[in-house]
Amino acid sequence: MFLLEIESGAKVFIDANIFVYHFSKGSEFNKSCTDFLYRVETSQIHGFTSAGIIMEASHRLMMVEASSVLDVEIKNLPKYLKQHPDVVKQLTKHLTVPNKIAGLNIEIVQITQKVIDASQLNKTKYGFLSNDSLTLKIMEDMGLANIASNDSDFKRVDWLKLYLPSSSE
Repeated sequence: MFLLEIESGAKVFIDANIFVYHFSKGSEFNKSCTDFLYRVETSQIHGFTSAGIIMEASHRLMMVEASSVLDVEIKNLPKYLKQHPDVVKQLTKHLTVPNKIAGLNIEIVQITQKVIDASQLNKTKYGFLSNDSLTLKIMEDMGLANIASNDSDFKRVDWLKLYLPSSSE
């Protein structure tokens, strides 16, 4: 199912890649994600995300920004940036992302140690990495079954409805 198929009034958890595509103007998924987030912002859809997802999106957008100004392979960017803090200080576009997300009428769920501990089971149950495991636990605790994401790993969870962005091509 695609983002544009989400019914009005639905409650949806929003994964980091949706924000990354929204803020990446050159992305083939930009329009789909921007249209979806507009529906959230205007209260047609009730959007939820976590503080961890916001930081993940901000980090990914920092990498996108760095890759646009540096001649460094993407896989080597984190190591390069750790070794060149003066370059990191010059990367400023991604700094506005957390505030922009907060302005989109999205409920931001805080992460507690209890939720982190309980999320660990999702790693062995579904083969999820840490962030997806945490997202799933948050959704379970909130009674949310809809997720906006381009991460097909969520298809492994039978009680979830995964809504994907569509290409603008």
